[in-house]
Amino acid sequence: MKCETIPELERFLTIQEQALGQDSPEVAATVSKLADLYFNKGMLENAEALYRRALEIMERTLGPYRAEVADTKKCLEKVLTVRKKSAPTAVYARPSSDWKHSMTDSSTSLDAIPQSMALGWPTGFPDDHEKEAELEVASVRQMMGKDHPHVADMLTKLADHYCRRRLYREMEPILLEALQIREKSLGGEHPLVSTSLKNLARLYYFQTRFELSEPLFKRALAIRQKVYSKDHPRFADVEEQYAKLLRKTNRVAQAQEMENHVRAVRGQFAPN
Repeated sequence: MKCETIPELERFLTIQEQALGQDSPEVAATVSKLADLYFNKGMLENAEALYRRALEIMERTLGPYRAEVADTKKCLEKVLTVRKKSAPTAVYARPSSDWKHSMTDSSTSLDAIPQSMALGWPTGFPDDHEKEAELEVASVRQMMGKDHPHVADMLTKLADHYCRRRLYREMEPILLEALQIREKSLGGEHPLVSTSLKNLARLYYFQTRFELSEPLFKRALAIRQKVYSKDHPRFADVEEQYAKLLRKTNRVAQAQEMENHVRAVRGQFAPN
């Protein structure tokens, strides 16, 4: 499909996301093209948000050394340079190499209060600069509409910022909104819905609101079982976290059974 305007490309992106999922390299390529259009129109904040999203998908799905990744990084650097020149009184904070990046599902422990809940976005701002993330959410809402899946992505990123500052109460309405957007736009059994369910379940776990956390973990597991099967690492990631809740609520035997299954799945997928 040939798309030459922002509305045309946004419509195509929505169709592509529904068909391929939000994490596919093809979606990343479209997001990058959309960012190009916004950059050419001088809408730098929107362009930056889209380049960051495209880069995150590409690095995760294609690896860090592909030409597409390098090209997208150059585009992002160009946006940052132009923004600095156009706003000399407000220095924009770029990521530093020693910042802590979001962890993957499989590396996150529920036993300790983490600096980040690892909600799926790389760190984009210092821990005390969540205001930029709040502005980014508002910008994407205005640009794409309040129910666009990318708004849910930005809300998840904002919740991650709040988590690093232990602002757990502020996280709840944000994660609930992200879940509602994904359910409405993607359907109740989309993998990203399971991710939102898992994020909210983990928040309630940290708050010891186990009666709210458990049904969310169960629903996330049901979706991932249907999409991936029980013997997939993505199912095991949620299963491991649910097992910790079971231990906290004195269901040790059931927790042990799940933990055994998690080890078996990860052993099966471990590199030789």
